[in-house]
Amino acid sequence: MGDLLIKKALGCRDRIVKIRGALPARPEEILADERTEAFISFQMFLLIQDLVDLGAHLVSARSLGLPTSQRETFDLLARAGIVSPETSRGMGAMSSLRNRIAQSYGELDPVRLAREAPSGLAQAACFLDEITTAVETSGR
Repeated sequence: MGDLLIKKALGCRDRIVKIRGALPARPEEILADERTEAFISFQMFLLIQDLVDLGAHLVSARSLGLPTSQRETFDLLARAGIVSPETSRGMGAMSSLRNRIAQSYGELDPVRLAREAPSGLAQAACFLDEITTAVETSGR
């Protein structure tokens, strides 16, 4: 993995830690602090965008096809055996969350975001683990 991609992957791991640290003990508590809600939403957006970028780079570098959507980026990685089908599905769902945050922030349910964030962050960490393994194994 090139230096830029390694830096981006490490940044993703740091962002995961920051988001986990900001999550309230109970999802409903997010409603009490707009700054926490905004922080978590924005950090999730940035994390997902970086994960999509990493996926798109691998798709391009390995000539896996031309995805027509963010979700398809992860499907192509799964078809190539770079990530598992489960990870592909999870990352596809994360890309949908990214779009909801970006396009309709006012309609985003912050309690649902706080409730589902831990599983999404685990999925993001799994994606990073799988692409790192694939790149280390292939040498590119």
